[in-house]
Amino acid sequence: MFPIPLYSLEMKLLHFALCLILPILALANTKTSNPTCKIDEHCSLNGLCHHGSCICDPGWKSFDCGALDLISAPLKNGYNKTDTGTSSWGSKIIHRTPDSETFDLFLAEFTHDCGLDYWSPYSRIVHATSSTGPAGPYEFAAEVVGTFSHNPTVVYSHMDRKYLLYYIGCPYTVPDICVPPSFTCGPGNTINGESGISVSSSSDLETWTSHGQILLGRDDGWWDADITNPSPFPLYSPNHPAGEMALAYRGCPYNCSGAELINLATAENFLGPYRKVQKDPLFENPNEDPFLWRDKRGNFHMLLHSLEDGGGFGDGPKVGRHAFSKTLEGPWTFNAKTLAFDTTVIFEDGSFVDYFRRERPQLFFSEDGEMTPLYLTTGVQEVGKEGSYTVIQPLDGAAYYERQLYEHHLEP
Repeated sequence: MFPIPLYSLEMKLLHFALCLILPILALANTKTSNPTCKIDEHCSLNGLCHHGSCICDPGWKSFDCGALDLISAPLKNGYNKTDTGTSSWGSKIIHRTPDSETFDLFLAEFTHDCGLDYWSPYSRIVHATSSTGPAGPYEFAAEVVGTFSHNPTVVYSHMDRKYLLYYIGCPYTVPDICVPPSFTCGPGNTINGESGISVSSSSDLETWTSHGQILLGRDDGWWDADITNPSPFPLYSPNHPAGEMALAYRGCPYNCSGAELINLATAENFLGPYRKVQKDPLFENPNEDPFLWRDKRGNFHMLLHSLEDGGGFGDGPKVGRHAFSKTLEGPWTFNAKTLAFDTTVIFEDGSFVDYFRRERPQLFFSEDGEMTPLYLTTGVQEVGKEGSYTVIQPLDGAAYYERQLYEHHLEP
């Protein structure tokens, strides 16, 4: 047996001491030195504040849980028909039943090979399907609403046992060549028909019944005379079995001649009448394209397309923001510190695209009642391109969801 050198014993003792002391110092630092949170609101209501640090819910990350935990996207995903000259913009994923192998997508698609600059009046709403999972790729199935129709989002109302499609637009026969719009669909806008929100219903996602406009703009000087970008959320729950609806929207002055801001309206059922929760915007930050949901704890959230400097319509990566509130009525907090998402999408082969524009965010959530965000859908446009398409990017947790789905289908 060989004697152990003295320097080796000293090193071992030092290593043992460090192993004991460093964790204690780290814990002390977490508790007392500049804690990142004191209450759950400091964690964007996407997690819990524990001993001065945010413990983020699955699907969220960053020091304040304000960033979506996005992962690399499949090379083939979403809905991209630009190789045939067809552009699209934004989408909403629907899964009819948890065990269904088919996923449905509702999105805006432009006719006559028109690009994003001519979304009005050439936009129509189409239905596409995927048999390869929520990320797609999706293939065209049917036209749902003809020109002009735009900003589609679909939710399921348990109270009504129907799918509800909210959108903007009105019937409009478009010219055969791509030309700028000059028409109205109602009060608030005489330029591009964007003002006024409509709803249709369906029991099977195939046959739709139109119920017309349910929230109108105004022909006056009000800050939200022009009303668009609907995002509904049914307020039904097992403990509150009612048909009440919440509806987020973007407002701006007549003909959208000023700041674009966000508000909410509510109704006892999806047909209305809808009443605004307050007369002023929910927050002063300029945004559009709200996407509204309620989490597993009963808190309310929005994803937004930010119009701040360095974001907006091709001005930089600051495009995705998050806002939150413990109650629908507010007060709402707009997270101006942490980007929820930016203009970069990384793909599974390690390549990436820094998009010129990335807007119309909507989420697909887990179906276990946890409301874990699993997929982000956005409309994108590449630098120097006229066309646009829909990208669907997974979040951490999507692979587990797809594996569970696949294993379920293998069961005898």
